[in-house]
Amino acid sequence: MLFRSYKWAIEKLAELAAGNDNQPFFMGIGFMRPHTPLHAPDKYFDLFALDKIKLEKWLIDDENDTYYQENFNPENSDNKGPRYYKMLLESYGGNREVALKHFLQAYLACVAFVDDQIGKVLEALNKSKFRNNTIVVLTSDHGWQMGEKQYLFKNSPWEESTRIPMVKKMPRSKAGKKIEQPVSLIDLYPTFIDLCNLKGSYKINDQGGNLGGHSLMPMIESKGEWKGPSGALSVVGNFGISIPTEKQNFSYRTKDWRFIRYGNGKEELYNHKTDAY
Repeated sequence: MLFRSYKWAIEKLAELAAGNDNQPFFMGIGFMRPHTPLHAPDKYFDLFALDKIKLEKWLIDDENDTYYQENFNPENSDNKGPRYYKMLLESYGGNREVALKHFLQAYLACVAFVDDQIGKVLEALNKSKFRNNTIVVLTSDHGWQMGEKQYLFKNSPWEESTRIPMVKKMPRSKAGKKIEQPVSLIDLYPTFIDLCNLKGSYKINDQGGNLGGHSLMPMIESKGEWKGPSGALSVVGNFGISIPTEKQNFSYRTKDWRFIRYGNGKEELYNHKTDAY
């Protein structure tokens, strides 16, 4: 998938550049790494020697002051976070540090691997006639927990799983700007509408729903006022449509705080400014 993605993108850019059609285009390029199974060429593993890897701080029994297990049975075969963590430790004789260093090495190798592929696409773009009039956005669908709270997976309500990268490169924009306001993926399309001055309806018919999200342009250009909420909301649970909204699990992140409300009404509150973990 990695090789097909970047090769397709490079070929498509060349094809568009060679044509006479000056119409705007949208290109979506998906990469499967980093993702389990954590496969990458050996040279990327060699970049991260096990004896050089340092794990994040770990609090023993950190999961005991959370309410996750009351809402998600850790013995359920569908609950992969606790199960993957348990299986990983069992594979290394219960040695948490050794187990997580091996997993982290593979994860970092996959990150480096996909970074190279993204670089090839950007290099092709920079060599094309679209260099100075193309918007590039790099983002992801979810994060990943590396054993925090005895959890090794996605789909948790905590920071490591719900926070994702979002990097934008736009023509004539100043590089290196950082925005600390939490935003959501649904904010991307309203931003494109502003950036590209898009006109017309986004609905196929009258049955279509109203567009969500808010344009990020006030923050990107430091002009105007951000009209979106003060935080980003994630819904975690995968319960399905038969479960009412109030029984879902919600995780809300502002600049400094994360508030979690589980389906059973239990709550967790984290101040990430004073306690990053």
